[in-house]
Amino acid sequence: MTMTKMTRLLEATEQLTPTQQVILISRELENFEEKEIFFSILAQEYPSNNIGLAKAKKWLTKMYGCFDDEIEQDYAVHNDLGDAIYYLDTTATTTTEHSLTTFLRILSLDCGGVDSNAYRAIDSFLSDLSALEAKWFIRHWLKTTRNGLRDGVVKKIIAKHYDKKITLVKKHCNFNSIKEVVSYYERNEEPPCNLAHGKFITPMLAKEIPMKKWPSNPIVDYKYDGNRYQIHKNKDSVIIFNRKGNIVTAQFADVAQQVSDYTVIQAIFDGEIYPIKEDGSPDEHKKMGTRVHSKDHAEAMERVPVRWVIFDCLKWEETTIMNLPYCERLEQFKSNPDQAHRMEEGGDVIAFYNNAINDGFEGIIVKDPTLSYEAGKRSIGWAKYKPPQIELDVVILGASYGEGRRANVFGTFEIGVKSDAGFTNIGSIGTGFTDMELSSLTTRLRTIVETYNDGRYLFLPRIVLEVKADLISTDAKGNIGLRFPRMKRIRDDKFVADINTIEDVMEMI
Repeated sequence: MTMTKMTRLLEATEQLTPTQQVILISRELENFEEKEIFFSILAQEYPSNNIGLAKAKKWLTKMYGCFDDEIEQDYAVHNDLGDAIYYLDTTATTTTEHSLTTFLRILSLDCGGVDSNAYRAIDSFLSDLSALEAKWFIRHWLKTTRNGLRDGVVKKIIAKHYDKKITLVKKHCNFNSIKEVVSYYERNEEPPCNLAHGKFITPMLAKEIPMKKWPSNPIVDYKYDGNRYQIHKNKDSVIIFNRKGNIVTAQFADVAQQVSDYTVIQAIFDGEIYPIKEDGSPDEHKKMGTRVHSKDHAEAMERVPVRWVIFDCLKWEETTIMNLPYCERLEQFKSNPDQAHRMEEGGDVIAFYNNAINDGFEGIIVKDPTLSYEAGKRSIGWAKYKPPQIELDVVILGASYGEGRRANVFGTFEIGVKSDAGFTNIGSIGTGFTDMELSSLTTRLRTIVETYNDGRYLFLPRIVLEVKADLISTDAKGNIGLRFPRMKRIRDDKFVADINTIEDVMEMI
């Protein structure tokens, strides 16, 4: 398959329903090659390329030799940079039919560096493309495809094309990338479903679910105010991953030793590490920063004691158990030390919640006992329940310098959530930060500035904050705002892809 054929197929499916997209794409793939690459691009399984909307506009203005206003006007009309470039020159025709491998390579170029290698490569690449190809390249470049082909639809296309049950495809994708799954299916082979020591699995995530939608006979844990970690044990070898899949064993040598002493030979645990006071009660989350960022790990371990708790297990001894119902997984690992505090069977959930709050914890997680571990999914099978207050994971979009003693650091931050257009601004925040946090954020944000205008800086969307507010509201123009927003913590352990969406916000309203 060439890039030309792929973009024509994407264009043909843009206005279709998900069911129609599944039927059309699965049928058209019959005579195409490079299917692994096709699905990698479709599912956006390529590295973060550090390109943002403002920088993309600047680069494209220069590449196409036009004025800023031309692209800005077309973007304002279509609210999509791909369409803006398409309508800038609809007569452009391709001179070279690029392979999908080339398409994927260009999409994966790091555009955040100071050198111009990526710029030159993309400039040369775009000069070969038709208007239609440029439109879809830019959409995938910015990861704002606007065609509804999300993860679930892509898996349904794979299931349809290879005549597999969707449950089987989801199971295989739990253990392998989409590219790997398609590669096995092309060879008429079964993708492996065994977890390997040292191979990180994207964690399952919880959602805030109304009580009326909670599962019956749930398993309920305390919700800890710490960081999520996945710990792999194989004999004396212990590897600790943060939720991004980065190895952080050195920062938590005490926890690694603790896990090394377990009697189980092989296991992959999912759990949380949180800071504690001398009496063992939970300490404020901000102290985790010392353990995570300090270069002197021994000193950090001395200054900030932590506790590790297990709330799930993906592999026990030689058996992969993540596809078992949670109640069966729990039976396998609940005799292991360091269990999360769990409600007794048949207990009162609200009473258990009140105990959690009284003990200094965030709340509870209400879990469906029949559910398998859904890697990488924000599942309704795990319901978060916390004190009635709005809490959101957001990304910093812009900032302005403060006043007075904060004149040398950014003091007010524009924040946003994910939307089909990329990100939607939901207001600004300036409280809840320590002086050290403001200094650190200022240093980091200065390296990812996209544009500056009249005291206002815009950034690449890279830094995630957890914020809380009393209320979410909208004005007559539909603008969204938070009442009394304040920063709860900087979430270096979270990807921007994991933040809340505009749909989440509208549900809260």
